Amino acid sequence: MSQAVIIQGPILEIACFNQESAVVAAKAGADRIELCKDYHLGGLSADTEILEKLKSLLTIPIYTMIRPHAEGFYYGEFEFEAMKRTLNSLKSYGADGFVFGILNRPPQKPCDPNVSWVDVSRNKQLVQLADGRPCTFHRAFDLIPESHWENALADIMECGFASILTNGGPSGTKATECVDKLHILVRYITQLQGESGLQTNRVPEIIVGGGVRASNIGLLRNITGAEAFHSAALLASEEVACADEVFKMKEIIRASKAGEKAK
Repeated sequence: MSQAVIIQGPILEIACFNQESAVVAAKAGADRIELCKDYHLGGLSADTEILEKLKSLLTIPIYTMIRPHAEGFYYGEFEFEAMKRTLNSLKSYGADGFVFGILNRPPQKPCDPNVSWVDVSRNKQLVQLADGRPCTFHRAFDLIPESHWENALADIMECGFASILTNGGPSGTKATECVDKLHILVRYITQLQGESGLQTNRVPEIIVGGGVRASNIGLLRNITGAEAFHSAALLASEEVACADEVFKMKEIIRASKAGEKAK
């Protein structure tokens, strides 16, 4: 079984949609790669061939996307079986972790506090298939109304996820539009981590994503207090991660950590 690599935060994860991007990101200082394909669709399941090549080239962890289509985060039985096969295949090629998120169909009365947005059963099955490799609950979280966050977080914890990738919820599409919500979310997670009664359930880490760039990662780090950030590091219409952008983001969050220790 693959052993989880413990990285001292803050962490910079780069979403890569091709082999070249992953190599560039790793050389520029990325702590982790999220490997997927089809950027224009928001990222779909990674290719095993590319993963195999990258595992022979890189030493940093590579998490792989498990997402069969871009039409929301609701999956039929055939699609779910395909997700299980994909995860097992990527696992056999050395994936260090997995990224996915399955929701129940939107309720007719979304304001009902008893509604469960997270498909606990299916997510838990995939987490168990990961055999101890860390799993990230994908940005499906950003479809869940903020009034349901507490219940959703409890469900995500029950599934066994190690982290949640989010831009801060449905009130915006970019992290910079939701900094206050992200601050509240990170603070709530920190409180959960400090409660001794929750030691048996690992509390997921918040990964801030959605338009994260060198121009705003310092602001996001200072306001949210998050320890993990996610970016594609793409500029304009480019398809390969920008090495300078990755380097700058890493330097900014590293400097922010050093500044905190100096206080």
